[in-house]
Amino acid sequence: MNFGRWRLAIVAFVVFLTGLVFWASGSDEVMETGDKLASIMGPPLTIAGLVAAVVFGVLGLRANAVRAARDPEQALEDLARLVGRQWEREAGSRGLTRQDPLDVRWVSTARPVAPSAAEIIGTGAVSGRPVRLKLRGGVGDLADALHELPGHQLVVLGEPGSGKTSAAILLTLRLLGRRDPGDLVPVLFSLASWDPVTQDLDAWMVQRLAVDHPVFRDRGVHGPDVARDLIDGGLVLPVLDALDEVPLKADALRGIARFVGRNKPMLLTCRAEDYEEVIRETGAPVGRAAVVELRPVDAGEAARYLEAGTVAGDERWQPVVTALGDEPDGVLARALSTPLAVYLAKTAFTPPSTDPAGLVELPTAAAVEQRLLEAYLPALYPSPEEPRKWLAFLARRLAVQPAAGNLGWWRLFFLLPVPRVVVAASRGALAGFLYFAITLLSGLVTDVVRSPTWVGTVAASCAVLVGGVMMGATGGALVGLLRSVLPNAWKASLPVYVAISWASSLRYLVLGVAIGFAAVTIGDLIASRGTEVSVLAMAGSVFGFGLSTGFLMNRISATAPINPRSSLAADRTATIFVGTTVFLTTIVVFSAVYRSRDEFTGASLVYVIGMAAAVMCVWPMAGAWIDFTVARIWFALCRKLPWHLMDFLEEAHERGVLRQVGAAYEFRHQRLQQYFGQKVSIG
Repeated sequence: MNFGRWRLAIVAFVVFLTGLVFWASGSDEVMETGDKLASIMGPPLTIAGLVAAVVFGVLGLRANAVRAARDPEQALEDLARLVGRQWEREAGSRGLTRQDPLDVRWVSTARPVAPSAAEIIGTGAVSGRPVRLKLRGGVGDLADALHELPGHQLVVLGEPGSGKTSAAILLTLRLLGRRDPGDLVPVLFSLASWDPVTQDLDAWMVQRLAVDHPVFRDRGVHGPDVARDLIDGGLVLPVLDALDEVPLKADALRGIARFVGRNKPMLLTCRAEDYEEVIRETGAPVGRAAVVELRPVDAGEAARYLEAGTVAGDERWQPVVTALGDEPDGVLARALSTPLAVYLAKTAFTPPSTDPAGLVELPTAAAVEQRLLEAYLPALYPSPEEPRKWLAFLARRLAVQPAAGNLGWWRLFFLLPVPRVVVAASRGALAGFLYFAITLLSGLVTDVVRSPTWVGTVAASCAVLVGGVMMGATGGALVGLLRSVLPNAWKASLPVYVAISWASSLRYLVLGVAIGFAAVTIGDLIASRGTEVSVLAMAGSVFGFGLSTGFLMNRISATAPINPRSSLAADRTATIFVGTTVFLTTIVVFSAVYRSRDEFTGASLVYVIGMAAAVMCVWPMAGAWIDFTVARIWFALCRKLPWHLMDFLEEAHERGVLRQVGAAYEFRHQRLQQYFGQKVSIG
């Protein structure tokens, strides 16, 4: 059901009732001003509201009918293309698609966390009841292992930095590469944002599909109902990454077990020790899932990878390669036993001016890791001081404010202190400033600021503006404080995708005003009120603005780009358009009121513009883009983050410091986030 259309229909019906009351009140001779206003605005509002209610009700029914007739097979193929496009880019930025990738091996785990072999592959497939199932292979073989298991359920364990997420990405891409039309679509979900206490896994996955792929939102070509059908119909193979990042791991594992049962395919990744602990707590494995564990990187494989791709004659890696060969179990080999450490070493010492030979002399694996982390940013940024400071701020704030989740731009305002209060107070301050500034220009408060000298006038005007800012900020802060205690206080507004162009906006706006003017004129003729044409035009414009926005909310196509910058641009466009509509509508409404009282002058028009600007700042300019803009300005003024924040985050992703998940960024690895958070004091 398209609740957006029905909300518009309900609002229109309320307008209809309001107009009916105004019209009925026209017989009351005691209230002369009310009678005059009612006689002018009653018929237009009545007819306009009735027509709007019918139009938006029909549009809502039509949208529902179109949604019901959509093809789930096409939705499945669109999802496969979207997932492939999303993770192919990320795999490329991680270096997973290079010709000489790091060879990471895995074997069946020896930990007591898996079902019996007979449970996994069936008692009829083995003789007797073998004690342990012996699986082994490389990361590229995980897709084959998952396919060959009878239950198609697999858990991948590993130490921190062992490459679990990279393995999940590669498995997703390999499964997509071999699928035929109509087959299951593997979708990688990062479990960090899931609260298993308040939301079942299937409902959360539907929500994540809508966040990462807007075609499954209310105005997408498929919508959330189709996403639900794909999940419920078993057409999505969930690749669930990072169970260890869910605070309530036992509840999460129980929720996963309930969803997959014994027959639904899935892949799950988790840190080995965390998984062993949660299995001890729950007392039961997940379905029929085989459990494998990523092995440490072999010293010889680390040496091969580090030396590969260097310029002919470059011998800088020779001391490291020799040490790894001579002592395959030594300090350096232990330090470089994870893909993360090998990546850090390769990145930190790629610049020709660096020398990795010093790694051989370090006494402990921890000292080697510390040296790699210290050399990481200087190898990526010519001037690493400011990026290090900005990354440290983000890491620290994410650590103390888990509600932010990740670096999704629409959630960055949660990194502010008392975020709801700061954002609401900022909007209120802007509204107060605009209202009183335009009021001063209108001359309505001339007596307040008039002074014998221009200096006194300027000082009084500044005092009025400061007072307006303080009033607006105080009111906004109170609203923000109230919202902070509501149940959904820590739920951010998702980005809005509205498929519009300014050319179509103007066309539909003119069409809407014309229809509105015709509707209220007909209503006025039926009522024989003889309302002035100018007032009819104003009232018709009110209806026209609303009607035009309804036509402009087109569906999001399956080719819509999915990245932080495009989602920010789409939300900004939608917010500006709707805000402009509210601004113009407010001007029309208040102008009609002044016109009905024969008080419409140039000064009153300026006053009305100020009122409209204030209304626009409070509503609807309170969406994701506004929250982000307020936070960005605050952080930049406090010198915590750069003014061009999205450029910085995009560059950090291109350089490999951040990873992209849908339209959000995250630190490439928790270890990097921990290091940046501890490295610099940010106050």
